Amino acid sequence: MSRARRGHDLETVIHRFSDDDLANLKPKQVFADKWIILKKLNKRNNSHCYQVCDKAVKNFGVLYLEQGVDNVTSIPLQVELLTKMYSNGYSHRFNQILDTGIINNSVYWMITRIRAGPTLKQLLECSGNPGIISSKTASFIACDILSVIELLNSSSHVLRDFNAEQWKFDVQTRMFYLDDISDVGMSSDKRHLLIDEIHLKTARELNLSWKYTDCSSLKYAPCSFLINGSQMHQMTEFDEFEMLIYILYDLTRGELPWTHLKCQQTMLEMRRDFLTDIPNLKDLTDKKSPDYWFAMSLNNLAEHLKTAERVQDTLEKQAVRGGAWCPKGPRAPALLSIINYRRLIEDFQKIVRNGKPEYDIHWRDVALDWDKDADESQMRQIEKLELLRKSEELAEEWKRLEAIREHYEIMEEDGELEREKNRLSIDRFLKIKSGESMTPEESADIEKKLMEFKRKIELNRELKRAQKLKKTKLIQEIKMELDDPEYEGVSTSSAAPSTSSSDAYSQRLPHLPNLPEDVDDDDVEIQKDQNLPDDLKIDEKEIKQELPDDEFD
Repeated sequence: MSRARRGHDLETVIHRFSDDDLANLKPKQVFADKWIILKKLNKRNNSHCYQVCDKAVKNFGVLYLEQGVDNVTSIPLQVELLTKMYSNGYSHRFNQILDTGIINNSVYWMITRIRAGPTLKQLLECSGNPGIISSKTASFIACDILSVIELLNSSSHVLRDFNAEQWKFDVQTRMFYLDDISDVGMSSDKRHLLIDEIHLKTARELNLSWKYTDCSSLKYAPCSFLINGSQMHQMTEFDEFEMLIYILYDLTRGELPWTHLKCQQTMLEMRRDFLTDIPNLKDLTDKKSPDYWFAMSLNNLAEHLKTAERVQDTLEKQAVRGGAWCPKGPRAPALLSIINYRRLIEDFQKIVRNGKPEYDIHWRDVALDWDKDADESQMRQIEKLELLRKSEELAEEWKRLEAIREHYEIMEEDGELEREKNRLSIDRFLKIKSGESMTPEESADIEKKLMEFKRKIELNRELKRAQKLKKTKLIQEIKMELDDPEYEGVSTSSAAPSTSSSDAYSQRLPHLPNLPEDVDDDDVEIQKDQNLPDDLKIDEKEIKQELPDDEFD
């Protein structure tokens, strides 16, 4: 690494990174003074990826590192897209950015949050017939994929590939979302291009064609890629739509007719025939079956695609302001589309509900192929885990209420002490105002009464704490001192009283942990089953013995 280059006044040059430096960050290394490298992940396109966490070990994410010049990298586009989706309220359809930055005006990096949940590939492997799912489950997946494609096209972006590992399932919302957007590119459609030099340069220099690696990557490739090739092809909204048709057919039928072919010309002819007439549609005669309506939906998708292409060809020939066919200028069409996404999504939702009305069942609550009923032993384990969580929640709530009660008790005791001071001060003032003089003995007596009252409050506080800690001998000592002020068995006496309750704690209970007010909850071991009903007390060892090693990870 060269440290010779100096930056300008507004740039702090740490050191110049090479691509090998970005690929060889070590575990436990601190990045950007905030994030700790945990392990290296597989490279995604041109980005080197690492799993990281913050110094507090509370936030976990994936670090993307990419080297580029003049903003021509994929990371700025990804940051722009995720930020826009977050500001528009669609962050549940994508991942979220935790941090981002630029080093030396050449190394771009971002960190996306790791959301818990299985990938689509893992769920497909867990279905009854691995690799093949029912029409109901495929329709469920189609609803979320269509929603993501609609959002991408409305924000001037396209999806260049379909990888089941990049899609995750949120178990709480039961929604599929695009976790990794490294295969998302800026749309080449002239309706979506912004009049901006950086974006135009980015669109020209970045690869916007279908992501081609080998013959196996052509399974979902659109016809336009086979016609134009990787050098001339640029993904469009219609290409994404065509890709979705192939995906849904492959998930429900097991494989596409051209899966094992290598000749691209033969693939192209078979794809055109496939879009003209979806196979297996004529074999389905039961019109009440979800398979029949799913096949009809695939056929409608193909017809809808053909109609949309014809309409766009007609509109593009119309001469309008700005050289684009949108009547409101070149920037507005980003929110317009010939494809009616809402109607298509509603059709797939009806298949998921199996024709039932919307008020009868919500389509996201339907059981999917990978949803399985737990047996009796698993249900018992789940119930015990739920009781354990409930016990922990109650213990935390009990601790919070105890702290509140102790706080108000201290406030009340301090109030009594202030009232006693005020009473003695008023008595002294009235006596002086009436013309009577205060003798030294009377002043000493007032001070003695005040100190005894303060000492009694401190002893009561010590007694409560000793009772809470169940220190029997200490409780007896404090009670004897409360009954007999002249008792000499403890370190605190009336002749040398403590000045505060914390001093009394340190003198009387030196062997016990003295908790400050700003103590961190993580530093104190809480007895969670203490002061809880018997039916909520759970033996954690018993649960761990009954649970398998890989259960409930």
